[in-house]
Amino acid sequence: MIRFIPIFFTVLLFAETAAAQEGTTSKLGEPVFPKLEYVNLNVEFDFATDVMRGFGARVDDARRDADAAAVSGLAVQLQFAETLAGKTAETVNAVQLLAEAARIAEEQQSMPAVEAVALASGQIPDTEGIVQRLRESAQLFAQRGEGEFLGFVRIVNGCDRVLDIYVDGKYMGFLYDGEENVFSTGNGTTHTRVTDAFGNTVSEILYVKQDETVTWTIEP
Repeated sequence: MIRFIPIFFTVLLFAETAAAQEGTTSKLGEPVFPKLEYVNLNVEFDFATDVMRGFGARVDDARRDADAAAVSGLAVQLQFAETLAGKTAETVNAVQLLAEAARIAEEQQSMPAVEAVALASGQIPDTEGIVQRLRESAQLFAQRGEGEFLGFVRIVNGCDRVLDIYVDGKYMGFLYDGEENVFSTGNGTTHTRVTDAFGNTVSEILYVKQDETVTWTIEP
């Protein structure tokens, strides 16, 4: 029995190391939020003038930059357009846009972003639930390992397209097909997300140990 114990723990350690090296693989999913640059919201609102000119492109840019405050402000502008038109657009509404800002704030674990969403919510009816859920989530922010240690995430693009990379809600750049890169983050719970030019996306929550590199591979 005494001779068996070291062998057992050696096998266990090998299995854990192999699992860490194997990492996580995800498939790119369908869009969860529309791309708006080429959506004519003026037509959807029946506006006679270009009230919403350039709005869609600004939303797409703010989402790509993961700027929760900017997305929240655009949600307020969309609410103004809905009030002016007396109806909502077919493609997107202010509540959906504010919910997207809340998602960004949650992934970033950013209290200033949470407050930006809450401020915008005061101008948009029926969004109290979004803020309540976000504040409840905020109570679990910064659930990292002890100390200011770093962990690392290796993201491998196995798709046939360019992917925008987000780690803990922050835009980290992009990877071409077949490329990979290592990104540093805090140790503990880490939110990762990728999105392509058409809005197809997938996210994972990875647990990163101190000084460990976790590999995440994305397939079509």
